[in-house]
Amino acid sequence: MRRKKGLLLICDGLGGRPDKRLDFKTALEYADTPNLNKFLMYASSGNIHPVKPGVRVGTDTGHLAIFGYDPFKIYTGRGPIEACSAGIEMEERDVAFRGNFASIDENMTIIDRRAGRINQQTDELIKSITDIKLKKNVMVLVKELTAHRLALVLKGENLSSKIADTDLGTANEGGKIVKPFPVITKEEDSEEYQKALFTSQLIWEFTLKSHSILSKHGVNALRKSKGLPPANIIILRGAGKKFYIDKITDQFGLKGAVIAGDKTITGIGKMVGLDPYTKPDFTGGYDSNYDGKARLAIELLHKNYDWVVIHVKAPDLAGHDDLPGKKVQIIRKIDKMAGIIYDNIDLDNCYFTFTADHATPCKTRDHTGDPVPSFIAGSDVRRDGILKIAETYFKSGSLNNLTANDLFMIQMDYMGFTKKFGA
Repeated sequence: MRRKKGLLLICDGLGGRPDKRLDFKTALEYADTPNLNKFLMYASSGNIHPVKPGVRVGTDTGHLAIFGYDPFKIYTGRGPIEACSAGIEMEERDVAFRGNFASIDENMTIIDRRAGRINQQTDELIKSITDIKLKKNVMVLVKELTAHRLALVLKGENLSSKIADTDLGTANEGGKIVKPFPVITKEEDSEEYQKALFTSQLIWEFTLKSHSILSKHGVNALRKSKGLPPANIIILRGAGKKFYIDKITDQFGLKGAVIAGDKTITGIGKMVGLDPYTKPDFTGGYDSNYDGKARLAIELLHKNYDWVVIHVKAPDLAGHDDLPGKKVQIIRKIDKMAGIIYDNIDLDNCYFTFTADHATPCKTRDHTGDPVPSFIAGSDVRRDGILKIAETYFKSGSLNNLTANDLFMIQMDYMGFTKKFGA
């Protein structure tokens, strides 16, 4: 088969549900999207399931599925992905966690589990807790990620990932921080239970010691003087051990790149074999240089890359923050990106795919199991005749009831990177 190129745009958390504040439309339905609509003249479309109908996925498992993997088979937890994203080398015995800087009061009640989405001076906060010593010669490594996010790795003997999160989860401000505990019983595995109990004690020891240091830090004193929530505690989730995956670049013989401002995504990209690209203004926030990401993708396609992935985080943030108007504004910026792409790629030789890792409706403030609006466009793609990009319109598309894995394989097939099954 003659090989072609591909460009994939992932809009994190894009999917939504009808919202009274948007005239009972989703943000995508409400937004004006003339440039994305142009692609529909050459596209197959539909609402696809990230992994399975009704299954809520995280950013990590959602992206693994988009890249063609079965998260149920390979996933061991968010922590190892974040460790890779932060550049921490893990050993088999280590346990890794995804962490947030958060704000708590004197009663250990969570006021803001993202510390106001702090995005400055986190390196100074991290530096202040790097020398914390834990019992039994266990080393703790903490590295900053994007904004309020961080990676934490415990290095030592007799550690277990079978422990509960200290993070209460999205939209659960007002609850007290969870003291970690084993999520395995003695009856299930007595040896693993003892390791989990030991690891839980270590995490609580770190939590209390780091809280004491962060509470007195000058960065937080300054934040409080400005009326900002202090980043005075670290909450953890997604404990996991190191895992291995076969790179898609090896499986399919392609050269790929990922453009993102969120270190989690560039980390996942590296794990699956994609070359990571970012710039200071390619942030993981609302203020990202959307047009710059599109122009860089076109530049990479004109070089020697077969498949280029662009990631935009902001729709997910607006969903978590319950800001439907903001989500509409972000979609308009994404549509402008699409206009740049439309004007600078040849659909005879490059397929353009649009999808999301999961839905984050504003009203829920969290990920849901809804299917996400997706399409693939190219001059020889079977056309659905749909004129507007939106969940409602895509109900009549040809990609409905497929999964992110299916969409990945369809891209690889169109691009000419799959092998024939059978003689």
